[in-house]
Order: sequence, then C-alpha cells, then structure tokens
Amino acid sequence: MGVKYIDILVALALNLIQCASSDHILSCNMTDIEPCKGIHQICNGTTLQCNCVEGFVFVEDDCETPSSDEPHYHGATASIVTIFALVLIVSGLVLVIRKYNLVDYVRQKINQRRNNDVMYEDVMIGNDDPPLSP
Repeated sequence: MGVKYIDILVALALNLIQCASSDHILSCNMTDIEPCKGIHQICNGTTLQCNCVEGFVFVEDDCETPSSDEPHYHGATASIVTIFALVLIVSGLVLVIRKYNLVDYVRQKINQRRNNDVMYEDVMIGNDDPPLSP
C-alpha cells in the first residue's frame, strides 16, 4: 500500500505543532560529563531538562545575561544603508555608461556580429602578375 502524501503531511504538521509548543525544553542526562550542551546551563535532576543558571535567561536556545535595555533592532538602519549603497552603485554605472558611450559601442559590436559580409579590402583581385611563360 505504501505511505500516502496525507500521512506525510499529517506527520509534518504534528512535528511542527510540537516544536512550536515547546519552550526551550532541552533534555539532559545526569550520567554524562556535560549533561547540557550550552554554556551557563545546568541539568535539573527531577525534570531532566536543561535550565539556565541564576542570573541568565534563555535567548534563542542559549543562556545569556538579561539586558537592562530594550533590545535594539537595526533593521531600519540596515535597509537605509542597503538602499543608499544600491543607489550609489546604479548611479555610478549610469555615469560610466554615458561617459564612455557604452550603449553605442555595444550596438556597433552587435551589428558587426550580425553583418556576415566579408570585407575584401586586403585581397587584390585582378591581373597584377605577369603571365607565366614556359
């Protein structure tokens, strides 16, 4: 019979729901030398889960010191700098193309490629040699 696509989709959906509902639950083994993978983490023997040491909080699966300031997001600055850099690059390209007339140069090269006529300027056709005598 085989596995059906609906079975795969249901399994993926259930795994996604489980991952979304778990809050930094990292299992640990008390018998290991380092039961928790991250730094500043300690294994709780009763729940067998990794918790942060006092004075640290979970931040994206790592224990870090809590900051007293609100988190600073530099998204606006990064987008402005990116847009400014792109404008500079595009304007520089336009200036170089206009200064050196690259559009006309490219058009000439394309027309030369399309024009398959062979120029016979260097080939002399005629009776310039004296006749051969035996």
